[in-house]
Amino acid sequence: MTSLPLRTLFAITLALGSIGAATIGHAQPKPGAAAIGPAVGARIATGAALIESNGRKTTLAAVAHGKAIMVVLFRSAKWCPYCQGQLKSLGPVAAAAKAKGVGFIAVSYDSPADLAAFAAKQSLSYPLYSDTGSKMIDALKLRDPRYALDSFANGVPYPTTLLLDAQGTVKGKTVETDYKIRPSNADLIAMLARV
Repeated sequence: MTSLPLRTLFAITLALGSIGAATIGHAQPKPGAAAIGPAVGARIATGAALIESNGRKTTLAAVAHGKAIMVVLFRSAKWCPYCQGQLKSLGPVAAAAKAKGVGFIAVSYDSPADLAAFAAKQSLSYPLYSDTGSKMIDALKLRDPRYALDSFANGVPYPTTLLLDAQGTVKGKTVETDYKIRPSNADLIAMLARV
């Protein structure tokens, strides 16, 4: 019987561990994450104020135009590299939502100016909205409580995606307690079948 050198065994073990960690990070929600924010089946208030990246005030209800909508809540387009990566990759999800007649937006506590700069630089195919003061984030009980009042990250949500029907009922939801993890585009596109 031929034995593998210790260095080779270590490399194989490390590679398999990395593959397993990556797979688990996308495939399995964290325990307790489902209890954060509105429950699937709950109807949410859609009158929360949002600000478009051009500075115009609106509401979630006005943005939805009486149709179903997918809302991605993210930490920051200005300083969160995980959010930036997710936002850059969401074009296919936005296109699938549009093809199904479902609205698609992303919301952060970032200023409208920061969102406008990021959207322009990345040529995003969907709109970004500011939840200044994190009022909608708080109403949905999605604020990440890890950050002190004097932290620049105070007010960020857990990375969340909500699929709402035309009446504002939650039909699908993902919440990540680990800010480095995001659902796959395939999972978000599959979620669209719920409306």
